[in-house]
Amino acid sequence: MGKKSTEISKTKNSWLRRNVIKAVIILVAIAILTVLMKMPTKKQEAPATEAPPVNVTVRTVTPEPQLADTFDLPAVVEPNRIVTVSSEVSGRIERIPPEEGSRVNTGELLVKLNTDLILPEFESAKAQVGRDQIEFDRMTNLSKENAATQRDLDNATSQLAISKALLEGVSARLERTSILAPTSGVLNDLLVEEGEYVDPGKPVAQIVDTETVKVVVEIPERDIAFFSTDSKAEIFANTKDPNESLTGTITFISELADSKTRTTRTEITLDNRQRLLRSGQIVKVRLTRRILKDAILVPLLAVIPMEDGKAVYVVNSSQAKRRDVGLGIIKGDQIQIETGLEPGDKLIIAGHRFVAPGQKVNIVPEKK
Repeated sequence: MGKKSTEISKTKNSWLRRNVIKAVIILVAIAILTVLMKMPTKKQEAPATEAPPVNVTVRTVTPEPQLADTFDLPAVVEPNRIVTVSSEVSGRIERIPPEEGSRVNTGELLVKLNTDLILPEFESAKAQVGRDQIEFDRMTNLSKENAATQRDLDNATSQLAISKALLEGVSARLERTSILAPTSGVLNDLLVEEGEYVDPGKPVAQIVDTETVKVVVEIPERDIAFFSTDSKAEIFANTKDPNESLTGTITFISELADSKTRTTRTEITLDNRQRLLRSGQIVKVRLTRRILKDAILVPLLAVIPMEDGKAVYVVNSSQAKRRDVGLGIIKGDQIQIETGLEPGDKLIIAGHRFVAPGQKVNIVPEKK
C-alpha cells in the first residue's frame, strides 16, 4: 500500500506541474498580446492618385452686336373693309352690269333702278322752276320801276326757292336710281336679282377691299407694353417657303384687353395688291420686343441646372471653373447669358457633365 500511494502522489504532482507551466505560458502570451495591442502603431497612408484629365470641347464666348428679341404668334387675315351697299330709293331693278366676284372701282355702276315713275316728277319740278324763275325776274324788274310791291317780290323769291328745293329732291332721287360702288374692291356678293323691287335701305351688294389687309393678332399682356402704332412686324404665310415673309405696320392697338385671355387685339396693316393673302387665312406673325446689344448666346445644353440656380463651366489654365449665370431670352437651341460670362471666356460646351470645380481638362476639337 505504501508503494502504491507514493506512485499516485508522484503522478498528481507531475500533472500539476504540467498544467501550471501551461497556464503560465498562456498568461504570458496574453500579457504580451495586450501590451502589443496597446502600443501605438504608425498608420500607412496610401499615396494619393490624381484624377486623369477629362476631354472637353470649348467655345470662345463672343457677344452678338445686335440681337432681336422676337416671338411668334398665330394671326388671322381680315379685309381692310367690308362694305354693304344699300338702295336709297325704291324701285324695280332694271339691270346689274357687274358680275359677282368681279373687281369694281369707286363710282362704278352696281345696280340700275327703273326711272319711269321718277322722270315725270323730275320734268314737272323742272318746269315749275322755269315758271317761277320767270315770275321772279318779272317781279325784280317791276320792283326796280316801283311798279310792284316788296311783298310781291318776296313771294316770287320764296316760290322760286321752294320749286328749286323740290327739283333738287327729285334730282337726287333720280341720281340714286343708279347705285354706285362707294369704294374699290371685289364684288363679293350680289344680294338682289334683276326685276326685283327694292325699298330704301334694302342691301343690294357687298364689296370687300383686300388690296390692303389687316392681320389681327392677340398679344399677351406681358408683351403688349413693348409695342406701339408704327411698329413693324413680319408675316409668314407661304407654306412652300416658310422663310419668305411680308412686312406690315401696326396701325391699331385696342385700349381694352380681353378679360378672359389677357390678350390685346392688335391690327397689322400691309399691302396685298399681289393677292398673297386671303381673308380668313391663318398666318404666323413675328414681333420684335426690342433689340439687345452685345448679347451673349450659348448652347442650351451648356447650361447645368443647380439647386439654387443655373451654372456653366469654363476652362481656366487647363482647369474647369464653375460660373453661376443669369439667363435671358431663348433663341432656338441657344440661350442668352445676362450675367456670369465675359467675352473671351472659354465655355465648355461638351463634356461639362463629367467635370467638377478644379478638375483638369483636356481640350479636344468640336465635333462637326
